[in-house]
Amino acid sequence: MSIRASKFRWLATALGLVTFTTLAACGGDDAPVGDDDPDPPDADVTMPDAPPGSETIRLNDDITEDTTFYARNTYVIPRLKQLFVKDGATLTIEPGTIIKGEQGALLVITRGSKIEAEGTAEAPIVFTSAQADNAKTRGFWGGVLICGDAPINTNVNSDPPSTEAIFEAFTSSIPEGYYGGTDATDDSGTLKYVRIEFTGFQFVAGREFNGLSLAGVGSGTEIDYIQSHAGADDGIEIWGGTVNLKHIVSSQNADDGFDTDNGWNGKAQFMVIQHVNPDGSSDAANGYESDNHATSASYTAMPRTLPTIYNVTMIGKPDYAVGSSSFATVLRRGTGGRYYNHLIVGFPRGLEMRDSATASQADAGNLAFHNSIIFGNDATGDGDNWPAPQAMNDIVEETYFENAELANQFVDPGMDPDATSLTAPSFLPEAGSPALTGGATPPNDGFFDATATYIGAMGTEDWTAGWTAYPQPAQ
Repeated sequence: MSIRASKFRWLATALGLVTFTTLAACGGDDAPVGDDDPDPPDADVTMPDAPPGSETIRLNDDITEDTTFYARNTYVIPRLKQLFVKDGATLTIEPGTIIKGEQGALLVITRGSKIEAEGTAEAPIVFTSAQADNAKTRGFWGGVLICGDAPINTNVNSDPPSTEAIFEAFTSSIPEGYYGGTDATDDSGTLKYVRIEFTGFQFVAGREFNGLSLAGVGSGTEIDYIQSHAGADDGIEIWGGTVNLKHIVSSQNADDGFDTDNGWNGKAQFMVIQHVNPDGSSDAANGYESDNHATSASYTAMPRTLPTIYNVTMIGKPDYAVGSSSFATVLRRGTGGRYYNHLIVGFPRGLEMRDSATASQADAGNLAFHNSIIFGNDATGDGDNWPAPQAMNDIVEETYFENAELANQFVDPGMDPDATSLTAPSFLPEAGSPALTGGATPPNDGFFDATATYIGAMGTEDWTAGWTAYPQPAQ
């Protein structure tokens, strides 16, 4: 079958004619978007400076049947359009494809549908703002949201209890916005070698979309080699589920680098959080932020947020123009977490743990950093990595994280000075760095790379080379 598409010609000043294709109801089995006619009469009419045969395709209608985006075309999600991939459809995206979001646009993969977006190091898939190059701004468009069918704890204590929830930007009248369920191995597809840029559109006052949002996503989904860059909110946020992530770069986002909530039980390895210009003036922008549940009566709700994460480099910068309230980590509201081989350096404030429900997880051995280097997270000049005491119910973090059995170090890790560069960062440790040895051995379970016995996201190989990019937002 073929898609139903309509083509319009628009006069584009003296540069010539531009062909636009408007995506209508997406057609049959793996229908090629924009290729409904193998020899369209206007095939020679192209975008100025575009490759021959290419088109700019506006995605006006939801994707309801299997559809492919081709690298020769550019795809545009229109202003304020929430583009749903739904009804069990699979959206396949070729390596090198560019998808642009106009103001407020959002791509949503709904429960039961899939995205198969597998780029390469040489040809990553790019989701970006529809603004002109060198004029892109944070928060212009929404980003990418995947809704899955894996367990969450959002409404387990509600009356009546439920295994599902509605994503925070939607109302119950939008059925495509539901996520969560009972299938821990749920498969929402693949994101690999993908960049997501200039996201974080504010959908209501004080609430923004993230670069990549994973809501109730299951372990059958593959998330690998992802960069979320220059967003106005979190780089990546996870609500429950069991999804696993590898080779992640969260760079220069204004809020949290990596935010986890509502019972995420997944795994992660090889992550870089470059948190060097957060907007701490408008929000508490942290490297990690992890909650079990936002409601105090449900801090102990199950499943509990309890990820296992190895090999992470977290780079802060104490002399932010704003953001001096930023912590390396904020662990709260009953969260657990098993963190190994972390390199945490340069945040204005260090590792913060809050409330008795979270302390109980640390006491039970369900919340700890192991074999990590924690250094220079100190804007107050007192020489340690710990935040000032809270006014009430303070937890003394060093009694937990300086425990000798955890094998943590508090020494200069010898990072490349360019680790904080905005345009050409390097996250490799320097020769002779103590981070090159001393890490714990990751489990040999089919997901973790058990050879990564160093501390931080990288040993001597830069896995970010070639596919990441650091364009700067317009001022």
